[in-house]
Amino acid sequence: MKYFLFCILFLVSFNSIYGQQFGGHPPSQKWKQINTDTARIIFPILLDSQARRVASIIHSLARQKPLNPGYRQHKIDIVLQHQTTVANGYAGLGPFRSEFYLTPSASSFELGSIPWADQLAVHEYRHVQQFNHFRNGLTQLMFYLFGEEGLAVGMHAAVPGWFYEGDAVYSETLLSEQGRGRLPLFINAYKSLWLADKNYSWMKLRNGSLKDYIPSHYHLGYLLVAYGREKYGNDFWENVTRDASAYKGLFYPFQQAVKRHTGVRYKKFIRNALDTYKKDITGSRVLTTIGNKMETNIGAVSPLNNKVVTHYQFPYIIGKDSLVYLKTGYRQRPAFFIRTGNHEKLLRYRDIGQDENFGYRNGKIVYTAYNPDIRWGWKDYSEIRLLDVISGEQKNITRQTKYFWPDISEDGSRIVAIHLPADGENALHILDTKSSGLLYSFKHPGVILFTDPKFLSDDEIVAGARYKDGSMNLVRINFVKNTLENLTPITFSVVGNPSIKNQNVYFTASYSGNDDLYSVDLDSRKVFKITSEALGKYHVNATDSLLYFSGFTTEGYQLQKLPVRPGGWKEFDFTASIPGKTMLSINVHDPLNHFLNEVNDQHFEVQPYSRSARLLNFHSWRPYYEDPLFSFSIFGENVLNTLQTELYYQYNQNDKDHSVGFNTVYGGLFPYLSAGMQFTFNRLIQEGNNMRQFHQLDSRIGFNIPLNVTSGRSYKFFNAGSNFVLRNEFNTGFSKGMEANDFSYFSHFINWNQQVPQVRQHIFPRLGYALTAQYRHAITNISGYQAFTNGFVYLPGFLRVHHLVLSGGFQQRDTLRQLFSNRLAYSRGYIETYFSRMWRTSANYHFPIVYPDKGIASILYFQRVRGNVFFDITKVYSRDKTLNVNNRSAGVELFFDTKWWNEYPLTFGLRYSRLLDEDLAMPGRNPNQWEIILPLSIIPK
Repeated sequence: MKYFLFCILFLVSFNSIYGQQFGGHPPSQKWKQINTDTARIIFPILLDSQARRVASIIHSLARQKPLNPGYRQHKIDIVLQHQTTVANGYAGLGPFRSEFYLTPSASSFELGSIPWADQLAVHEYRHVQQFNHFRNGLTQLMFYLFGEEGLAVGMHAAVPGWFYEGDAVYSETLLSEQGRGRLPLFINAYKSLWLADKNYSWMKLRNGSLKDYIPSHYHLGYLLVAYGREKYGNDFWENVTRDASAYKGLFYPFQQAVKRHTGVRYKKFIRNALDTYKKDITGSRVLTTIGNKMETNIGAVSPLNNKVVTHYQFPYIIGKDSLVYLKTGYRQRPAFFIRTGNHEKLLRYRDIGQDENFGYRNGKIVYTAYNPDIRWGWKDYSEIRLLDVISGEQKNITRQTKYFWPDISEDGSRIVAIHLPADGENALHILDTKSSGLLYSFKHPGVILFTDPKFLSDDEIVAGARYKDGSMNLVRINFVKNTLENLTPITFSVVGNPSIKNQNVYFTASYSGNDDLYSVDLDSRKVFKITSEALGKYHVNATDSLLYFSGFTTEGYQLQKLPVRPGGWKEFDFTASIPGKTMLSINVHDPLNHFLNEVNDQHFEVQPYSRSARLLNFHSWRPYYEDPLFSFSIFGENVLNTLQTELYYQYNQNDKDHSVGFNTVYGGLFPYLSAGMQFTFNRLIQEGNNMRQFHQLDSRIGFNIPLNVTSGRSYKFFNAGSNFVLRNEFNTGFSKGMEANDFSYFSHFINWNQQVPQVRQHIFPRLGYALTAQYRHAITNISGYQAFTNGFVYLPGFLRVHHLVLSGGFQQRDTLRQLFSNRLAYSRGYIETYFSRMWRTSANYHFPIVYPDKGIASILYFQRVRGNVFFDITKVYSRDKTLNVNNRSAGVELFFDTKWWNEYPLTFGLRYSRLLDEDLAMPGRNPNQWEIILPLSIIPK
């Protein structure tokens, strides 16, 4: 069954990969809804028009031809999130819902220029249609057996991940004037591999790599979906996925369905698809090899680093012969660097941010940084920072604002940026650098979003403008006169990254089907094409004699340069432009072609939506086993994600007793409030020479306060709380006259974690630390306590991907009664023992050994093999603390970072421990100990 049975063990919910926020809104947030038979759109006040637009698109899509004859429409809940600066969205199961993050991406080259809510509606509702389409056969049976989590497992065991996103991207492309399938930057992902003669294996393309650039499953999925539709017809994938999700062919159902509907084996289908694109690209007259100088005389600013993927972006000239730019990569945290000749110098690691763009003039860098709300996870900010290149000092220009793509004026006194508030009404703002005050604000009724603003003078800027139908152009804005002038024609080609020099605006545009460099004369409005390359050129910065920019390659964005030769550039003929070119043709006769242009906003009744609506929303149920406990649980979570619940039955194989209980946590208030209760029937235990029979009731209530205090260049998280636990025993039968052991205790904890961001090849943070403290103590009938502390320190190793990890812990408990279980990890290799006082310290040196990027039969894929050398010491004390003994060990660990069935990441390993002292639990034990290392829990609970 391919990996079906394996997935049943995992029971991983589809939407678990997304960054959902539990309890992410304050109690003051008011909600409205548009509630129909197709969807419930839940949205905050002031967003009625966006909600109606989303509802109109979804209803229009739902009226189209069903995906299969047995298709049944299942109503979806969609929540519009308006206070996050992240541009994203998802549709998921467990529970069945979708969330749209409404702040648009300002990068037109990555996601296009159609209205962001429209794009989310088209893309995410395609996932909803997929979920509904796949509810048949064995997949539907999985829903009956395990609920929505079971449905997710059944779908993902049958249909590969690349299809979900590839099909949704194809829908974007078909239904709009753009979609990612029409964007050169998206299409160039695989083009770059083939032009560089990088012919990777199918498993490497499916699973990715930690060392080489591999396009995402969005890119791969779009190519394969587009090929299948063009080669075999519009109904091809509907037929394939219907058969696969029904498990017609129990083993490898998707592969069998492809063979059934094409007549060729799955591997040959994949090879044919990729070879078709590769032949078209490598056979083209102008797309020969990367680095060909064509007619443009493009030169490299620095030698190509072909050992690790590294990006050099947003170059600006400093003085006569130096550049400042942003450097990121698989081994490089985002940082500003200065290059003079072949010498590169780190200026400063940039603050954490969503928007990588920055502006520079006369020794000042301006950029935006991420700042989350301390408690409410759906609320965060994009604040402006000003960095002095000479002194290295940084200043916060704004706080708790939502600004993007800033630029600074020539004299450094003004900053222009895109303002994207929670109400969705975007504007261009000019701010005073010293006071941070707002000097000018500019809106235009026809423009839905401005992008890439650059100062032309103190009162004028050049920017990209997006319009409601998805078209774009460059505009010139005068803030004093409150005027807007078109610099380039309005087309469906994406434009952006302007740079101004000597009455010319240099920019990137996709007029000819690729992201090339152009210039426009500010006086004549004539547009000239500068480059005609295989891959895109971005982030141009102009001087009198040279253009500096970033060129896209398989090794990352590389710094490149080009002489300024206006006389050698040809005026561009817009009648010959090919905006929105796709790698494969879209069927112009498809009734859904350019669907978005034909959707009229409908009238829907708007009603209030209560935060307490459907709090008990049970969506999944499943068994779980962890020796000696067998349990069956029912899980619930409301749509606004403020209440999570679990009802369960439990059987203890050792004690032969049965229990029922519940757990719940509410996140709608400033502290999380939690509670739980378990009732165990007819427990039977021996006390001395007597047997006692009783019912046992364990109850708990508690709270904790999770805070996100991330700022600057590191993530910071704090969490503290307390729980009260009460046990009541009710003697039954022959034990009714015996004494019951009722007792209660408190458990208090505090956690703190701070670390710098990790990049792809980092095993742990390069710098960071984590601290935990817990104190548990009995308060009635029985005395006892336990104090526990633990900490980790993460330090850089000798090389950039090596890590030194130090840890230490302390635990002490009451000597009269062992009331609480052990929490301190023991030295590796020893049999764990529990003493009244214990210390432990450990040193670990982690390092990568090899990145195999090899797989076995589409079952197991090895991404990285890494090692660890460790030394542990645990000191334990006698009850009266007068004697102590060391248990020391040293050894090595070998870890394998893998993916199973091209989907599920799993790390396992092998450990050798050399015991340097006598094992207290088993004297005379062999000092050479071998262990297999498995994840703490393969089956999540």
